[in-house]
Amino acid sequence: MISYNQAIEIIKNSIKPMQTSMVNTRGSHGVLAEDLISASEIPAFSNSAMDGFALNSSETEQATVANPIELDIIGTLYAGDSPPLSNASFSCFEIMTGSIIPEGFDCVIPVEQVTTIERDGKKFLVLDEAISKGKNVRLSGEDFKTGDIILEKGNVIEPHNMMAAIANGIKSVKIFAPPPIGIVVTGSELDNKDGPSIANTNGPYLEASIRRLGLICDRQLHARDDKKEIRECIQQCLDLGSKIIITSGGVSAGKADFVPSVLIEMGAEILFHKVWIRPGKPILMAIFPSGQIVFGLPGNPVSVAVGFRFFVAQTLRLMQGQSLENRTTAINKLEYRKSEKFCFFAKANTSVTSQGVVETTIMSGQESFKLKPFNQTNSWAIIPEGVDVIYADQEIEVVPLNMGENFNP
Repeated sequence: MISYNQAIEIIKNSIKPMQTSMVNTRGSHGVLAEDLISASEIPAFSNSAMDGFALNSSETEQATVANPIELDIIGTLYAGDSPPLSNASFSCFEIMTGSIIPEGFDCVIPVEQVTTIERDGKKFLVLDEAISKGKNVRLSGEDFKTGDIILEKGNVIEPHNMMAAIANGIKSVKIFAPPPIGIVVTGSELDNKDGPSIANTNGPYLEASIRRLGLICDRQLHARDDKKEIRECIQQCLDLGSKIIITSGGVSAGKADFVPSVLIEMGAEILFHKVWIRPGKPILMAIFPSGQIVFGLPGNPVSVAVGFRFFVAQTLRLMQGQSLENRTTAINKLEYRKSEKFCFFAKANTSVTSQGVVETTIMSGQESFKLKPFNQTNSWAIIPEGVDVIYADQEIEVVPLNMGENFNP
């Protein structure tokens, strides 16, 4: 039997990133396969941050309440207009938000802060205070400069990242192909119409967890505790091109635990079987000559959750060019004891105090079949092998219940 860290090393050495492809930025979703870099300045031109009047700040320096100045309003500029050239002194343009700042002008005063008058058929802006250079102007290159990194390789493209890429004129982005995933849930007792029955929770849980990562489950199949059925379901996933096949149940040492032998008979190589972890010790990883990976998870619900969270999800990160997930350090609030042999993934509740301190409480009811405490948790506390007790006020590593979440209840 191997340690959790040894299992992760085997995964790292066995996984290759998915192929990449260029996709239209406007419809992009996935993990970025190369840095997104700005090729131009954004904004491309200095423009008005609001509706108002574009001025030359130097012409307002002497304006006071006792000695106001008048500026000739010589035109109106709308967003999208090309501003005319003007050499007129003590003049201004009425300007709309987003309009180019005309040459020779360098500030904008909001429309609600001005007084205008009419005289001899002309309009004038009256100012009784100086306006500072650059006020209410979005300068060219103020947001992005040429060569700025918009988003680094390995990050998921979110809608706000898409906005930045589109603003920078990036038409297409390179992403890692999402790995096709198949699920095979084993167990004659699941949704059994002919005898004692247990609800199939593992299949829907795995499929929902895959969706949370922005990926798609190609097929979810159910096989009774029958070698032929298990083989047929795994073969279906292989034929569909699943890069990862997740099975649940049938990997321990019972008479009906057929998954390991079926995989060997089908030509797969078992990379590891049984890891010093709890819950989920009988977990299995195998690889077919085609490079398709199988994770055999135990059948208890929380063992399935641990297997997916700490083995499968980490593998999916590596397949999409990402690094392994970082963990957070928290202050443990209640003493907890376990076997020194195992790395223990404990259901926990983690929160951040008003002082910014991360605190976690390991919950009671850690048995792998119990869903009620699992339903009430928001995180995992990780107690490594070689440790038999974690004391109150001792530091402990934690991760959110699902990858990408936070520690809010």
